[in-house]
Amino acid sequence: MLTPAPGAKFRPPDATLSVVLPNYNHAKLIGRAFAALQAQASPPTEVVVIDDASTDESLRIIEDLAARWPVVRVVANTENQGTIAALARGLDACSGKYVYFAAADDWIEPGFFSSAIDMLERHPQAGLFCGEADLVDGQTGRKLGTRPVVRPAGHPHFFTPSDVASLFRISDNWILTGSALFRRDRVLDAGGFSSDLGSFADGYLARKIALRHGFCFAPTVVATWSIFDKGVSRAMAADATRAALTMDRALARIAADSTFPHWYSRLCDRRWRFAISRLAVIAKPMNRPVLLRLGVRSRFGRTILDAISLLRLESMARPLLLGWLWLQFRPMSLWALSRTSFARYRERRNKAGPERAAQPPEQSGQAA
Repeated sequence: MLTPAPGAKFRPPDATLSVVLPNYNHAKLIGRAFAALQAQASPPTEVVVIDDASTDESLRIIEDLAARWPVVRVVANTENQGTIAALARGLDACSGKYVYFAAADDWIEPGFFSSAIDMLERHPQAGLFCGEADLVDGQTGRKLGTRPVVRPAGHPHFFTPSDVASLFRISDNWILTGSALFRRDRVLDAGGFSSDLGSFADGYLARKIALRHGFCFAPTVVATWSIFDKGVSRAMAADATRAALTMDRALARIAADSTFPHWYSRLCDRRWRFAISRLAVIAKPMNRPVLLRLGVRSRFGRTILDAISLLRLESMARPLLLGWLWLQFRPMSLWALSRTSFARYRERRNKAGPERAAQPPEQSGQAA
């Protein structure tokens, strides 16, 4: 049942919020995404749902949900155009001061929008807010980790454009679309979503906005990202030719865009190759064509890949390959990665402590 959360935070009257929600064949999951949106302490003033010619019961379910929530508008594509085109169409159709680009198979935490808007109102120069996201297996619900793997800060903070350029040298994957809230005018000024960049279109857009205007960050989980093998990013990463083409286009765009530091395209190339190759290593079975196309940079690298691949047990080969890829590409600061991992470990321990203390004492079997 969709019911708004009580105790909504005060929001300035001009802080209108639009949500763009693309959907393709997620009839079984989109109700969860809707419920999370309406449960926000600061709910959206407009939700634009783009159904991308679904072949399941999605459109019927969406229209039923929309009938019970007046802020929802439904746009139904007659032909499947893909996620990026759906996001672009939704951006053209919405009108809020802020915009959130949602996913039908993910969900957000109740305090996300209120916290993000509060921080952005206090830092009007910022182009966006981003928090953290838990990753879960879309089939089993098993937690896979938390992103970003490297936090830009251990406390809520506004980063200026010059700060962002410095951060890029350490890591650049801290803006996840599913845990970010954008100023819509900044998105439009940056050109919106470029369809030729495929699954990297949102990553390119977010980086460009952050470099131009700075961004706000809070080290708090605000969303959950469900990972499916057939999702947009995983499907692209599994196709060596498609992944290489997308990478080449993205790097060419970055190199030609004066917003980005001159050294960034080369660093981005290393990080992209590592990210795609990592997915190829953890795939079951291992995706050798992608590794050969994007993870090997020399004849020596091919020899290393062949030698490790000869191991009969993939449980042994995978850690070795991941270690080799890290040494080869050095995608981010190992110190920053370790610092973030340790901080999250301490947070889990601190959280588990009160929970254990709240548990009733175990029965010892002896009379008091």
